[in-house]
Amino acid sequence: MRSHRYSMMLVVLVVSILGLIPVAAGKESSPHDKLALWAGHWKVRIDTKETQFRHASTEYFDAKCSFLPNNIFLYCDYLSLQSNAESNGGVMDDVSLFYYSEVDKTFKYTNVAAEGGPNENTMQVDGNVWTRPFEITRKSGGVAKAREIYNFVSPDKHVARLEISIDNGEHWTVVHEAVATREPQ
Repeated sequence: MRSHRYSMMLVVLVVSILGLIPVAAGKESSPHDKLALWAGHWKVRIDTKETQFRHASTEYFDAKCSFLPNNIFLYCDYLSLQSNAESNGGVMDDVSLFYYSEVDKTFKYTNVAAEGGPNENTMQVDGNVWTRPFEITRKSGGVAKAREIYNFVSPDKHVARLEISIDNGEHWTVVHEAVATREPQ
């Protein structure tokens, strides 16, 4: 029993050192610390599934995220590393701004892309899992619910998926799955 408790304490210590949980028990991470998870240079691979929404494909992106000088806003630039039919053979490039709103005590995400924008959403944060719920206007009319879920499995890697529901959240279809790895500085 003592060995098991020692093993568990060692696991908690290692996980704390790696930054996966707050070091001080009961101490909540600041909004800046939570946003800092995103900071860095990321290589992103997105695998699109064959669904009613999209055809199967793989895309690669170079993402660079850093705090603006005031350390309140985190800016990310997502640049595709291949040409894309949706952008008439050009590369896709969009930018995002993450910040914490002291007014409503939530994390905000604003995206601007060549095909339209800006688009602001609220990010729900639960530990190292960030979820962005939003709606998509359907070509056939109406809207579909969507959500992007990002899970920081380590300080240098997050996995993500985009899910869409056309029945008001009863069933979800995974459209994209992604893996992002932080480049060494």
